[in-house]
Amino acid sequence: MIEWALDTHWSHCFRQRAWQERSVIIFGGAEAELSPVMERVEAEHPGVKVFSLPSVDHPQHGRHIELGVKGAAEAVPAAYANLRAWLLPYQLRYGPELVRP
Repeated sequence: MIEWALDTHWSHCFRQRAWQERSVIIFGGAEAELSPVMERVEAEHPGVKVFSLPSVDHPQHGRHIELGVKGAAEAVPAAYANLRAWLLPYQLRYGPELVRP
């Protein structure tokens, strides 16, 4: 019943376009060191947000950062490609890439 009420009376409050997130696990990276890349992506891709999720005790990946972009599905691929390209000079160790609809 709650789902019906939200869909019927409050649908205008929810995302109307397809949304996507793409990210990569970066081993041993420092968030502060990567800030210029994160700011550049957001400046060159309006409407796309960069996110950074540090972890120090993950059971599988250990100390790492999940770094990625999120936004409208049509904008994310180009922003993510630029993120990865602009990270190259940092010579980081990468883990898995993640895509979330």
